[in-house]
Amino acid sequence: MNKTQISILLPTYNCSCKELVRSLQQQCADKVEYEIIVADDGSTEKQWIEENRVIESWPHVRYLVRQENVGRAAIRNFLARQAQYPWLLFIDGDISLDNPHFIQNYEKSRGEVVVGGLTIGGDPRQWRNNLRYRYEKDCEQAHNAESRQAKAHQEFRTTNFLIHRDILLQHPFDENFRYYGYEDVLFGKELQNSGVTIQHINNPVLLDNYENNILFLQKTEEALRTLYTFRRQLSGYSTLLRCTERLERLKMLSLVNFSYKITAKGIKQQLQGNNPKVFLFTIYKLMYFVHLIKQHQS
Repeated sequence: MNKTQISILLPTYNCSCKELVRSLQQQCADKVEYEIIVADDGSTEKQWIEENRVIESWPHVRYLVRQENVGRAAIRNFLARQAQYPWLLFIDGDISLDNPHFIQNYEKSRGEVVVGGLTIGGDPRQWRNNLRYRYEKDCEQAHNAESRQAKAHQEFRTTNFLIHRDILLQHPFDENFRYYGYEDVLFGKELQNSGVTIQHINNPVLLDNYENNILFLQKTEEALRTLYTFRRQLSGYSTLLRCTERLERLKMLSLVNFSYKITAKGIKQQLQGNNPKVFLFTIYKLMYFVHLIKQHQS
């Protein structure tokens, strides 16, 4: 299938994307017909908007600044409507690229939805006390292409994927997802319900910069609130939902909620400190989600 006409679409928020855009230009030059569209989704830190403005003068690049943050679902739908080419390559704007055959691999790929994956990088000495770095490294092996393909639709992620424009326009991201998390999970479910296959390949981008522990916990809690809000739509596509459903059948939700009330403060302090434990992070997510359930039941 001809994939030589590609719109590369980068949603950004409070980050610099200059090096990513430059790397993509270098790989695309004289190989594919391409455009790069960067859309800033209402960044609150204006220095990043100004820093990225240099790309406006670069060939094949458009830089669009949105005044309002519309969320991860709506900004991707917006980018798809702006694109002129039949193939859309979405990459998160805060990602790096150290894969010299990245564009070539996508060009040669098969399928109408292709997910390339993610490599966890960064200097271990710099990030050894960072919770997200530890968490991502702990999960990395479980997210290789073969493992992802075994649960192709459940493992869909928006960080790095190629899709035919017609499919995305026919099955857009659900813009009711205004807050962080899980819009990609529901998108994968919708593709499966519509009979659209997903091909996972080994064509990663690089994650090598991580938010601090406090911000990562805040984003995690926001994602869990999103999961609770859309729990019915996401049924069958979340390990956490399956786990809490099992606890409910065993009539253990109240016990877990009680444990949250007496331990949450201490666990959060540990996770925000200099030696965060991934297993405590997993326990905290479960307890926090159960707490959300019990809050809404009372």
